[in-house]
Amino acid sequence: MAMCEIKFDEGERALIQDRAEAAGMSFSEFVRRAAIERAEDMADIEAYDEALDGDDGLRYPMEEVGRMAAETE
Repeated sequence: MAMCEIKFDEGERALIQDRAEAAGMSFSEFVRRAAIERAEDMADIEAYDEALDGDDGLRYPMEEVGRMAAETE
């Protein structure tokens, strides 16, 4: 496994360590999970923004959606 070094000041390290312990995780696991979660959140936001760019504004009332679904069965 490739290793990398991330530097934190004492206050940051203490805060992260406290939260990691409260979650029952090691410092490393907590930081790794937080970084992955943040990267996934950013990817989700990008996908959402792309979907909005392609939105043509067409909307259907729920009653019509139900009717359309019934017709396809």
